[in-house]
Amino acid sequence: MATATGLVASAAAAPTPGTTGPGPDTGGQTASVKAQIAALYRQASELTQTYDAAQEQASHLTIAVQRSESALREARDDYQRERTAVGAIAADQYRSGGIDQRLALMLADQPDTFLGNAAMAARLNDEQRRKIAEAVEGQRRLLELQHAAADQLADLARTRDTAAQSRQAVNDQLRKAQTLLSTLTAPQRRAVAAADLGPDSTGFAGQQVDPETLAHPAPPANARARAAIEAAYADLGKPYVFGAEGPDAFDCSGLIQRVWRQAGVELPRTSSEQAEAGQRVPLSEIQPGDLVIYYSGRNHVGMYVGDGKIIHAPHPGTQVRISPLMSMPVNMVVRV
Repeated sequence: MATATGLVASAAAAPTPGTTGPGPDTGGQTASVKAQIAALYRQASELTQTYDAAQEQASHLTIAVQRSESALREARDDYQRERTAVGAIAADQYRSGGIDQRLALMLADQPDTFLGNAAMAARLNDEQRRKIAEAVEGQRRLLELQHAAADQLADLARTRDTAAQSRQAVNDQLRKAQTLLSTLTAPQRRAVAAADLGPDSTGFAGQQVDPETLAHPAPPANARARAAIEAAYADLGKPYVFGAEGPDAFDCSGLIQRVWRQAGVELPRTSSEQAEAGQRVPLSEIQPGDLVIYYSGRNHVGMYVGDGKIIHAPHPGTQVRISPLMSMPVNMVVRV
């Protein structure tokens, strides 16, 4: 995961050995390459959110499977004790001549069937019937837990497959970006690293606001927002790594989740989920601390810090930094 990201970062910082970059052109060729790189980064960002979601689901499922396995072990132990008690009842009834050997075996192996036989059940006292009923309930619970555990394991396997496929897809996009970066000169690579993710490939223009109306100090929406902003400033300069959620590296939604956690608020892991984690407000009413969700696919997120700026983790080869609010198409603004 980090290997491909590191390769892109190094390619953005230094020339590829044996190359000198492209020759002079009118700028059209270089602009085309930069646009292709930005598109690859956008695609990688979207795939990263799929990866993050799968990783989060796998984490939850792993805990659920562990709990189910623990409950299953306890249920097996309980049922074994209950079967032993039922077997003792069957042996006692057989010795007393109350039931024949065939019915004794049925009682030991299928207590629920035995309880359905009124004539046989009438031969038992209340305590014996209670023990058989416990065995019936234990058997039912054991089967339910076995089925639930099997379903959870199957879900976990599918989720891990999704995460692995998303991770491979991200690395493929980053390798393509690295190849294109190697065709640029060192100053051009630095310009790519300085750029954000660019326009939406679908033509989505997003919400618009006059930057002049935002170019003034504004208080955070609340005390929690103030704490989250302070945490975000403390993370400036830390590298972007896809799938990372801190404390030393981040992807876009991992950064937002961590800084808000430090402010005492637990947000979902992905930008699309974070878009649903608070109250939507008009872009014209944005306040520091608000989440800014970008692109038609809601696959990038930053946090508004005032004066027309956001803090975010842009893309591979960059660090957590301050960027203009309107540097990417705004999908929505969310107040936590």
